[in-house]
Parts: sequence; structure tokens; C-alpha cells
Amino acid sequence: MEDGVCSRIYVKGGGGCSGESGGGGGKGSGSSKCGRWNPTAEQVKVLTELFRSGLRTPSSDQIQKISHHLSFYGKIESKNVFYWFQNHKARERQKRRKLSLPQQQHFILPPSSNLQRMFVFHLLFIPQFI
Repeated sequence: MEDGVCSRIYVKGGGGCSGESGGGGGKGSGSSKCGRWNPTAEQVKVLTELFRSGLRTPSSDQIQKISHHLSFYGKIESKNVFYWFQNHKARERQKRRKLSLPQQQHFILPPSSNLQRMFVFHLLFIPQFI
């Protein structure tokens, strides 16, 4: 290891670094600097405030500035900021969809419903006189 940079290779989905000695080095052990980025509470607070203030897709210049500012609270890279905003935006979208779904559900009929078949038949074969 040189200058605090992990010299081992991170194996995606493997839960740690290849070349780790022993079974440790996982989450919370503090023995390895490889693996996923774990934001500090301060970093999450700043990122959340930026998101709530309307910043949804920061430019690469903004990402650089944000990651520089957040580096005072702990280890962070620009890609962490980029992916945080991407993930946060996607989760917000999921929440909105989930919240709007119950209001729409009472209009959706199961595919095998006779009522739905009649409705489709009515739409397709009975001419509308308006």
C-alpha cells in the first residue's frame, strides 16, 4: 500500500478485496480501505441539502467542487458524488411511482376479468356515436 491507496484489486460483488488475508476486512472491521464508499453523516447531510435545493444532475465541474468540499468530512471521489445523485434521483422517482400507484389501482382490472373483456369488446367492436 502506498500513500493510503489500496493496492489490492476490488472484486465486484465479492464483498471485499482479492488478496485480503484472513476472512475479515468486511464492513465495519476497519482493517481494509478497499470496497464500497461509506459516506459520513456530514457528507450525506450536504448531499441531501443540495438535492433538496433543486440540484438533480450536477455538471462535472459541480461534481468536482462538491467532492472537494465533501473530502473535508471523509474519503470521497467524484464518482461517488455522481452515483449518489444518480441513485438518489432514481429512488425519488420510485417513491413517486409507488405513491401514485394506489390511486390508480382501482381503475386496473385483472386480465382474466369478465368486466375487462366486456370493456375491451365495447371499445373495439361497438361504434361510438358522439
